[in-house]
Amino acid sequence: MRGFIIAAALAAACEAAPEVPASTAQDTALESSWPAATTPSGSVAAPRQKSGIDERTAFLVDFDFDERIWYRDLPGRLNEVSGLAFTADGRLFAHDDERARVHEIDPETAEVGKRFDLGEELVRGDFEGLAIVHDRFFLITSTGLLYEFREGADRENVLFRLTNTNLADRCEVEGLDYDSEIDALLVACKTTAPERGLVVLHRLPLESDATPLPDLTIRRADLEAWGIDRSFAPSGVAVTPLGTVLVVSGRDDALIEVDRDGRVLAAVELRGGRHPQSEGLAIGPDGIIYISDERNGKEPRLTAYGIGDPETTEGFSS
Repeated sequence: MRGFIIAAALAAACEAAPEVPASTAQDTALESSWPAATTPSGSVAAPRQKSGIDERTAFLVDFDFDERIWYRDLPGRLNEVSGLAFTADGRLFAHDDERARVHEIDPETAEVGKRFDLGEELVRGDFEGLAIVHDRFFLITSTGLLYEFREGADRENVLFRLTNTNLADRCEVEGLDYDSEIDALLVACKTTAPERGLVVLHRLPLESDATPLPDLTIRRADLEAWGIDRSFAPSGVAVTPLGTVLVVSGRDDALIEVDRDGRVLAAVELRGGRHPQSEGLAIGPDGIIYISDERNGKEPRLTAYGIGDPETTEGFSS
């Protein structure tokens, strides 16, 4: 069996667990500026000369969510599609919700290519996010168990390293991405304990000797002021080329953008009929936003959104 174990370096707040070779891996079950009435579905709300926020700082401000560049139904083996992530060379990967299985998806056609598994016996769990940092892949469960591994060949079983982030008692994890500016993983919490009226994203530095980073927090009262229900529950997260952060909520059919201090820069209510259960969020090297939806009364789906007229976006069609 081809595979390898790679060394993980995480924040001091993360407690490293022993390396787990694939041969011993077992199936284990280890998941105030825009009135609400004036934000139509599909429209991006962004402040104009309010609160000192320059609209040019918002990545979403020019996106058209009324028109999709394209959408494609995914095959049945991705009924439980969850997180999305791009490699540096522009390849798109997704993962299953209930199994540590990673699939490659063509970002222009949504055709599903190779897939590879963690562990000689496929590891099971409630997987809720995928991030790629150079040649390092990361999968995280809802209880904060972090799996690090390398890309495998088609149908290969790869070795992994398992780390306990110790987030389980305060965060139900639902989303993962990498923030290159601070060299840290960004972990979105669907729910937090205690609930303090905040949406919380934890920052986990990749270097073991790095100074712990403060959480990124978003006030629910601010979301309400933007026309987004204060019950907003993250299901995916992505760092934009501007360094701002996008957070999607499948439960609320909403997408928000915040700066590094948690200030809301833009918000959009997604059309629920298009997104049966938004779970994955990623930004391609060309700036296209991709959202994946689990099967929930409709087929699993991948949707792409862009700027301006979708017919003018090279490589895509309506």
